[in-house]
Amino acid sequence: MTTRREFLTVSGGCVAHVLLMSACARAATRMAWTAPANPTVTTAPFARLDAIAADTWALVSTPLGGDRTTFSNGGIIAGRDGVIAVEGFYKPAGATWLAEQARALTGRWPTHVVLTHYHSDHAAGVDGYKSTSASTRTPTLRATATTKEWALSGGPVAPTKDDGLVRAFADVVIVNADKPGVIDLGNRKISLVSLMGHTKSDIALVDDDANITFAGDLLWNGMFPNFVDATPTRLIASMSTLATRTKHAFVPGHGAMANHAAVQRYLDLLNDLGASAKRGHDAGKSAQDVAAAYTVPVALGEWMASKTGLERAMTAWYREWTPAK
Repeated sequence: MTTRREFLTVSGGCVAHVLLMSACARAATRMAWTAPANPTVTTAPFARLDAIAADTWALVSTPLGGDRTTFSNGGIIAGRDGVIAVEGFYKPAGATWLAEQARALTGRWPTHVVLTHYHSDHAAGVDGYKSTSASTRTPTLRATATTKEWALSGGPVAPTKDDGLVRAFADVVIVNADKPGVIDLGNRKISLVSLMGHTKSDIALVDDDANITFAGDLLWNGMFPNFVDATPTRLIASMSTLATRTKHAFVPGHGAMANHAAVQRYLDLLNDLGASAKRGHDAGKSAQDVAAAYTVPVALGEWMASKTGLERAMTAWYREWTPAK
């Protein structure tokens, strides 16, 4: 469970954001938020593991039940020569659990770990992948230089800086933010696509042969996105790029698996928010007033939005249009 102190520490981050958004939703909506759409391999109080393609599994977190061990989504991508674990999660126990599931399913501990961005619910538990077996190597961590810098910053949205976090990032392999990276698993190659929008540096993992994309928090499904670090125009551009993969199954940072229709619905939400923000800004209204008047269009479905979430979204757009002093 998250303590009051932890909650206050990450009050701008996705942990508090998800809990606040869910508090504004109907019980049925909360129940449906992470409903399975694929065969489930195993479950835990904090998550389940779904088979989404050959040798590919999505970890779908279920934090609204009260156990926030993982909190964000992630997953496993296995190949002949290696196994990728996606995300470091909120607690080290979450990373250890996913590594143990990888070994149960593939016979191997993860050889690589990829962090999509630095937020605490995706990165704080990364030291949990450390192997305690002399015969098993601790996996190689991959992240962008910005993710490393911000993860170790000790800021309010970053993980708590401790010995485990520093140890995990000590030998990180830096993903080039200017061009895609690749992890060659022997019989499949996973592209690490450097983007931005949810933060100043995000990574999506893409397998175009298997039609799978792990989008991190660039994509939210059924839960209003957190704009605390967002640059909205870049977020729309990044998701528009990923959305060209119309046949892909998408693993969002939070929520159930998404298909192309769900991704398009998310983009429609982002564009509608942006249009409302622009009209309000041009009319001289405050971001708070625009947020107070905004309602998610019925055609876009339920998004579990709260007053705080809407204000944060509108403020993010206003930041782009207001020169820094």
